[in-house]
Amino acid sequence: MAFLELNCERRNAGLSSVCEDAFVVALQMRTCPDFDLYSDGRLIQPKNFDVGAVAIFDLRTELTADLRDPFHAIDFYLPHKALVAMGEDGDIPRHIEELRHTPGATVRDPIIRDLLLSMRPAFAARPEETPELFVDHVALALSIHVAHKYGDVAALPQRWGGGLAPWQERRAKELLEAHIVGGISLNVLARSCELSTRHFTRAFRQSTGIAPYQWLQFRRMQKAKQLLESSSASLSAIALECGFADQSHFTRTFSRAIGITPRKWRRTRRE
Repeated sequence: MAFLELNCERRNAGLSSVCEDAFVVALQMRTCPDFDLYSDGRLIQPKNFDVGAVAIFDLRTELTADLRDPFHAIDFYLPHKALVAMGEDGDIPRHIEELRHTPGATVRDPIIRDLLLSMRPAFAARPEETPELFVDHVALALSIHVAHKYGDVAALPQRWGGGLAPWQERRAKELLEAHIVGGISLNVLARSCELSTRHFTRAFRQSTGIAPYQWLQFRRMQKAKQLLESSSASLSAIALECGFADQSHFTRTFSRAIGITPRKWRRTRRE
């Protein structure tokens, strides 16, 4: 699964073709009234590609777009095998083979809209400033919502079970603590607890009250405070030790969470 932001200011961009075993869920960031869409060579006249509209594209058919107007969209690339895996994990009662949609048409889906918009700061940030766990969570939420609302399934299970067992919670926190600088995914955490990714995410939140990436961010803040108060290390050194890309990234994140800069916080604690 992947997120993409496509922004073309040029008119008459020409033909663009794609054929893959996947779907794309696209949020329109600007109105795009003038383009033709071909599915396996058959002309489709797109309708209502307005700002905020959501379109689903089945890339298993050969899609070709003849783009005449500028366009801007945020896309969620969802491989077909990812939908099938949701059934194999036991989170969906059967395999999903299709996503119900009308080619060339759009829908209004505020959940898809808001989840895709939540990725915009990540597009603007450097890769090392975007927590991998956060991206995993957004992708997971989107895939579950899309499967539930548009997939070949009546409903998601109503019961997800309880929280993590004590050994699972302890193991997950140990792994997160060991990777405080980053580099661990939801999939790795879930496997360590012998759960599917979706079951693990739900159970972790039930046990701790927060998502794994939020718990990791909380621990980073705790460690940063401890180092600021008890050591003479520079802000840049503390930033790297606590998993931030650099001092600037550390200062922005700390200020949003605590309300003042790390330098001011250190000074107040030592006065």
